Amino acid sequence: MKIFAREFLWFITAIILALPIAYLFLQYMALSPAGNQSTIQEQTFEMELFMTGGIIGIIFTYIMRLVAWAITKIIIEEKNDS
Repeated sequence: MKIFAREFLWFITAIILALPIAYLFLQYMALSPAGNQSTIQEQTFEMELFMTGGIIGIIFTYIMRLVAWAITKIIIEEKNDS
């Protein structure tokens, strides 16, 4: 149960970190409507890009977690060898 709770907290953390990453991803694209107002298709496209940025944020959060875990394992092994 402890492992499940820890993974759930990491998942929540990944989602929380993914929201600003998705926003920055969308702002980096600098999309503007063709006319005065956005059409339904343009709004849908922006939402799809936001969700894509969110997914990228979640993936990179887990990659950072794996890197931190690997570094911790290497440090612990070096400490035990000394």
